[in-house]
Amino acid sequence: MRIEVDCERVRSNTEAVVRMCVPHDIEVVGVTKACCGHPEVARAMLAGGAHFLAESRLANVRRLREAGIDADVMLLRLPALSEVDAVVRLAQVSLNSQVETVRALSRAAQAQGVTHQVILMVETGDRREGVMPERALDVARGMAGLPNLELAGVGANVTCIGGVLPTQENARLLLDVAEEIERALGIELRILSAGNSATLALILRHEMPARANQLRVGGAILIGEVDSTGDWPSALPHQDAFNVVAEVIEVETKPSVPGGPLAPNAFGHIPHWEDLGPRRRAILAMGRQDLQIDGLQPRRPGVTIVGASSDHLVVDVTDADPTVRLGEEMEFNPPYGAVATAMASRTATQVAIPMKSRE
Repeated sequence: MRIEVDCERVRSNTEAVVRMCVPHDIEVVGVTKACCGHPEVARAMLAGGAHFLAESRLANVRRLREAGIDADVMLLRLPALSEVDAVVRLAQVSLNSQVETVRALSRAAQAQGVTHQVILMVETGDRREGVMPERALDVARGMAGLPNLELAGVGANVTCIGGVLPTQENARLLLDVAEEIERALGIELRILSAGNSATLALILRHEMPARANQLRVGGAILIGEVDSTGDWPSALPHQDAFNVVAEVIEVETKPSVPGGPLAPNAFGHIPHWEDLGPRRRAILAMGRQDLQIDGLQPRRPGVTIVGASSDHLVVDVTDADPTVRLGEEMEFNPPYGAVATAMASRTATQVAIPMKSRE
């Protein structure tokens, strides 16, 4: 199977996000982590106006550098103590919550003769990375003033673990923390990194606090969705920048329910089966080992997904238009999780369709 990315559509979505943010003096950091630092995706984001790039894994940052991309990079995942030398060498900015790690980054930056920027992550409800707001001042005090290190700002994250949506209240909480740190330490924080793609909803609702000046945007650019609520279906021009393609390896008519006693399948689930009588089914040469199947949307009308094992995807093609035939390819619109897993998969072929020339 393969996953195709239309880089022109990635550029167009980036331009749309930048247009949303510029009137609010918010810089857009293009997040390439779902594409494992694919250089052509990164170039499309930069061409669309992303201020710089962000990644979660150092291997992906190396991939960007080896491809000749010299834009600044923010490391999104909190740095590991074992990786501080590489973090300072490869990334200009990192998100942090641990004073001990930041001290190690300071020592690494001294040794390399550079200045590394850190953003203190503050917990505003989603319960992933970040210190609780009442601890933020003490943590900032431990980070500020370290050699070869700039405490550049504060940041927050939403929707990723707890599914907590951005609100005026949790955005304001980050700003309150920033102002407390500035008053107590007598410093100015340049960056208020207010969130990720989902935080674009605050702009669309005209609720973004005035001082927020940075968003880290990946999913909205890549799949054209602000968040999972479905409230903003036309906020971005392209929801089809990615295409998953797999070949049909069997077409047979079979009963729609299994025959025999049931137990959990290979992935620990006991599916519910509705008896629809005999149905025409196709098997495609891809499965859960290639990408996350949940949420895939067949592009051909009348096709529905029945289920998947590690290396087989079963679809109902009884009502498919046109009729599905052995050996042909079928296409699917992937959600964010499918993009992220397919782009990381060794068994999926990744194809980047180049941007159009605008000369």
